[in-house]
Amino acid sequence: MTVTLLSAAPDLSDQVVRHTQKDTDLLVLPPLAGVNEPIRGDLYVCESQVYFYSTSANSGIAVDYPDIIIHAISRREERPCIYCQLEAGRFFPNQQLPEDEDEQDIVTELKFMPEDTGALEGIYMALSDCAALHPDEEFMAEQEALEDESEFFADPSDEAELTEVQQAALRHLESVFQPPMNGKPQEDEKMDEQ
Repeated sequence: MTVTLLSAAPDLSDQVVRHTQKDTDLLVLPPLAGVNEPIRGDLYVCESQVYFYSTSANSGIAVDYPDIIIHAISRREERPCIYCQLEAGRFFPNQQLPEDEDEQDIVTELKFMPEDTGALEGIYMALSDCAALHPDEEFMAEQEALEDESEFFADPSDEAELTEVQQAALRHLESVFQPPMNGKPQEDEKMDEQ
């Protein structure tokens, strides 16, 4: 399955842009056909998608958040960057894919390297906030299934579910403790306090 290549700057007029980062280099691995070096352009973290566009290359990308399975700040590279890994099998139409791998197993990596490395935290936070707007439907369904399985339990206040020993303990506790009425101590408690 492919992700989108742009041949024109994205129309952001109807987008909610959470972060814009000018002068950012993008490195795509495996590389795009004929592009082995980072491409300089502008990064737009919008609520709907992540966009990158280079006016000098007259090209860019648009990636849906559910396709991004990992995003992080990487400081271990030659240049600090925002590292994104796409879901296996997601790639660009003109990407140079390894011939010895099945397309469904190929993992595409994106490295966004802003000239201003102080912007990494802001980009990361914007990506995190926007990704949260697009939860993984499959993961959510699995979580709901797990929650449904664990919903059945015995309420210990239901005396029918208690064993004889537990019922005797409950009767003893009820005889020893008297809960306050409407948040106020009962008359007996007032006398004990004097």
